Amino acid sequence: MVRIGEFFLAGDDESARRVGPRYRHDFLAVPCDDICPDDAVLTWEAQLTGTESPLRDVVPMANDGFTVFAVPEALCTALAAAARDRLRATALTWAAAASEPDDEISRDSAVDLLERVSALASSREEKHLDLYCWYFAP
Repeated sequence: MVRIGEFFLAGDDESARRVGPRYRHDFLAVPCDDICPDDAVLTWEAQLTGTESPLRDVVPMANDGFTVFAVPEALCTALAAAARDRLRATALTWAAAASEPDDEISRDSAVDLLERVSALASSREEKHLDLYCWYFAP
């Protein structure tokens, strides 16, 4: 189970490697505690684009349970372009599909998270940054 994590914007992979539960940063970020963000990203991308891109590890998960990955470009573009009703439908489908107790998320929380990640994706384009996610799952 993921204990803590966040989606965040950074200028490059090197900057993205310097985040985590023990490090403070000033990147624009959205917390994603208590979910499996890698599974969420794959589900969101499938719903919004009809495809699933492999996730690119920036910090591969090791025995410590920490990882950083880049959010696929196709999903970033789809999130930035999606209308609010499309985001809501995607979030509700994702919340309903959570079958494991560790993956459960309320409908309202799912919608809120996806809308906030969508806003990050929109900011990403304006600021010429990339969207990443880190999480810690001990």
